[in-house]
Amino acid sequence: MTALHDDDGELVGFGKVTSDLTERKHAEEQLANTLALLRATSLTDALTGLANRRAWDDGLDRELARARRVGTPLCVAVLDIDHFKAMNDTHGHGAGDRFLRRATTAWRTVLRASDLLARIGGEEFAVALPDCDLPSAGGVGDRFRALTPDDQTCSVGVAQWDGTESADAILRRADVALYAAKRGGRDRTELAAAAPDARGAG
Repeated sequence: MTALHDDDGELVGFGKVTSDLTERKHAEEQLANTLALLRATSLTDALTGLANRRAWDDGLDRELARARRVGTPLCVAVLDIDHFKAMNDTHGHGAGDRFLRRATTAWRTVLRASDLLARIGGEEFAVALPDCDLPSAGGVGDRFRALTPDDQTCSVGVAQWDGTESADAILRRADVALYAAKRGGRDRTELAAAAPDARGAG
């Protein structure tokens, strides 16, 4: 705090308090904005702007906890661009990157506010579909395939949470369905079989 005097040496007030508080508040706001940006960056795929693998893991855990608590269905779909390596080899990685941005922009139009779409690998994506049963999730997978641009195709595997399995387990079943779609000729949506425990429970 600094005392302010006039030309005659008389005290007229204090000028530094407001300046210090203003500067401190400004610095705190800048720090908060920087931290928010760093957090967003750490959870976002730089190329597509989608959630990244870390955000996917956190988000799927949250959705599983919610489904467990509320008792609602939850599906996971895994998407993989068919022959993406050949596209990169033929047209270059820049063209591949531009394609991924176009594809994910188109796919976003399918999603509800509650859905989570993430890039979990080079050309592999996953989507969590809360309050969605297996046939409905299969329809979402079909719409993803229909919206894939540039005459390119994608394959989709879909699994419905069985009520007890872990995030890793449901993602594995969706992956198994994805590879079945690939083996079946690609450009397909494959629905996963029920988890072994779920089949045995009936």
